[in-house]
Amino acid sequence: MESLYSTPSLSISYDTANEWLYVEWKGHHDAQSAQTGGELVLHYLRARPCHKMLNDNSQVTSNWEEGARWVGSQYYMLLAEHGMRFVAWVCPPHWSARRSMEIAMQFVTKPVVILFDDLASGYDWLARQA
Repeated sequence: MESLYSTPSLSISYDTANEWLYVEWKGHHDAQSAQTGGELVLHYLRARPCHKMLNDNSQVTSNWEEGARWVGSQYYMLLAEHGMRFVAWVCPPHWSARRSMEIAMQFVTKPVVILFDDLASGYDWLARQA
């Protein structure tokens, strides 16, 4: 795994074995951090073009509902425009953070985004996508 960016709240890596981005969000996030982080992911997607992403929110502890519409309608569309075809999105156990993800999903039209309750299931599904 090649580390591209790392802070206590967001890590972005390129998984060379699977040829996908692994994005790990941790702790408190809000609309601003969701957008800033999303823009960073797009930056690194341009640097390491690929068509799959394992988006791990399992350690997110906050509600970011104000940013959910942007994430679902604009961010994921930008990912698709940059070649992203499949995203495994791992849900956090915290209800308010998960609700933000579910709101965002109402606006996603592409790429294919599937929600998972655990990292292993998301990883397995993503590995099967061509």
